[in-house]
Amino acid sequence: MSQILISRSTEGTAVAEVDLDATTLPVGEIVEQARKHGAEVVWAYGGDPASEGFLPQPGYAHLRADDPVAGDALPAVDPDVYGPLLVEAYLGQWGHKWVDPSRPLPNGGSVVLCLHEEGVPVGLCRVWPEQRLVDQPGVVRERRGAASSVSLLGAACALLGPGPVEVDTWGEDPEVLEAWGRLGFVITEEQRGWEVWL
Repeated sequence: MSQILISRSTEGTAVAEVDLDATTLPVGEIVEQARKHGAEVVWAYGGDPASEGFLPQPGYAHLRADDPVAGDALPAVDPDVYGPLLVEAYLGQWGHKWVDPSRPLPNGGSVVLCLHEEGVPVGLCRVWPEQRLVDQPGVVRERRGAASSVSLLGAACALLGPGPVEVDTWGEDPEVLEAWGRLGFVITEEQRGWEVWL
């Protein structure tokens, strides 16, 4: 079972996750083991299990910009807002896991930026200045779209200043990835996502 990880989606569904590029298990056995361990859905990365009934999903993408366009600066997230906003920012987004809303604001050299719309916090983005790395901008479901995500990523670029910036994403909408291209980002690595409900 070590090649299959059982976790929960952002909405609490039991998920079996497997990297098809890193396992020798046949897809049928993966599905069988997932059922045996109580999973309701299988998320697979890489490979091409379409013939086994899996449907394509936006998977992993790593992007890079050598000299990205900076946006307007955004404030750091309020520690009391962080946990609940983190839950809502990725709710229902493929590849993301359930988060405890009481999770404390992370430290360890990162900064979490917060996007407000009409005075309400609607998105966040974690940035590691030393590594010049940005974790996927997350936006609450009702406000998701290219404009909000571009605002968050542009703010991250403003925080980092001139120089290369890298971004990791899971389950991001292709329209958002395309919009990030207007800031100078290109996809340097990707792994397709797949899903089958059991």
